[in-house]
Amino acid sequence: MEATLATAQPRDTGIDAVASATRRLVDAITRAGGAIDADADRIVADLDVLTARIDAHAPDLPERIATMWRQPGPGRFDPAGGTENPLSPPVSLWVEPDGSLRGEVTLGLAFQGPPGHIHGGTSAMLMDHALGIANARAGYAAVTVGLDISFRAAIPIGSTITILARHDGRDGRKVRSSGELRVGDLTCVTATGTFVLMDDPSTREKFRRLPREQA
Repeated sequence: MEATLATAQPRDTGIDAVASATRRLVDAITRAGGAIDADADRIVADLDVLTARIDAHAPDLPERIATMWRQPGPGRFDPAGGTENPLSPPVSLWVEPDGSLRGEVTLGLAFQGPPGHIHGGTSAMLMDHALGIANARAGYAAVTVGLDISFRAAIPIGSTITILARHDGRDGRKVRSSGELRVGDLTCVTATGTFVLMDDPSTREKFRRLPREQA
């Protein structure tokens, strides 16, 4: 039986392809560092032309936000796994037979914190993302109100990171989940999250106000 993908299905065309190419650009810039200084003026000029070309297609912010949330299925724009977001690491999560989630990702120098290792904030983002999707797969759309994370071992740049996440239950309007990041057999990060249901009146009102304030 074919495994179920819990996150957005990557595409090879359109905005997905542009986002993927931009990730390659960021990786190249990060790896090159000051070695591009001699060619920097020409590179900046080329990038400014591309930016203007892309910006010509962009609607205003409230309209873009509304368009994003009209899309069906998992968020393609999420900064922790959205195929349309060039800031997002290329994370895909799959549903295991027990209902938990499992995925793999390899991160480059753009995500470095300590020398040669992944930034702790990136690890926290991956965990928050995976725990939220585990809840959503269990039928609970919820936002994070607490993330308890433990860094047990540093994650080397370029290593294959296994992401594991599971929904642990609901207590009233609060939903809980937990997970870990592993490299091989080594557990590097563990996390437990507390989330509040999006259909809670106070939560719903908070997010309803946001587009009006931005308009």
